[in-house]
Amino acid sequence: MSTNLHNEERRQFERLLRQQGMNRLGDRLAVLEAFLACEDHLSADSLQKNLAAQGHHLEPEFVAATLEMLTRFGLASCRRFDNQPDLFEHRHLGEHHDHLICTRCGSITEFHHPELEELKHGVAKEHGFHHLSHRLQIYGLCENCRQRRTPTLPLNLASPGERVRVERLAGGEKAQRHLEDLGITLGSELEVITSGAGPMVVACGGTRLALGQGVAGKVQVSLLERNDR
Repeated sequence: MSTNLHNEERRQFERLLRQQGMNRLGDRLAVLEAFLACEDHLSADSLQKNLAAQGHHLEPEFVAATLEMLTRFGLASCRRFDNQPDLFEHRHLGEHHDHLICTRCGSITEFHHPELEELKHGVAKEHGFHHLSHRLQIYGLCENCRQRRTPTLPLNLASPGERVRVERLAGGEKAQRHLEDLGITLGSELEVITSGAGPMVVACGGTRLALGQGVAGKVQVSLLERNDR
């Protein structure tokens, strides 16, 4: 963030605080400064830790309330991503961006695509819809996580939403026969519906199947890229 923009947003926030007759002006400005100094998406807890490292020991409730105030005044946006606490990011007037979220490491990448923006406006117009705002979040695996993965892996390590191809069936003859009875054979393409604790659900040939973790671990798969499907 440029120094000029930083100073202008601080000036606007201070003016709004004074207009609202808010208390602890200095502490609230310290929260703003720490928030503007970080380009990452921040939770209230992580922002409080940043403040403590700078010598500002503020109550968690106060930091959270000030973040909500920044959001209400249009200086921050609150984002809710799957399995994460509320995260806050800078909001600059006239700017918009969307997000790529890695389901493995939790990293968040911001992007802006003019053609995509035009497409979304066009869809709204086509349906006679007055477009005010939108939020696009694409879930998948970031480049770093993809590079760390081996060419093949057990099915129970694949992520929800991924499509995979069966490369090998491990285990004894009984286990292989059980999988084949379900329709899971060499070369089968599967879509992972859910994974994690409990049974894993996959789609095979238009049929949903529930597999125990032990069984899923015996199915060695390769990941299919979108252009492989």
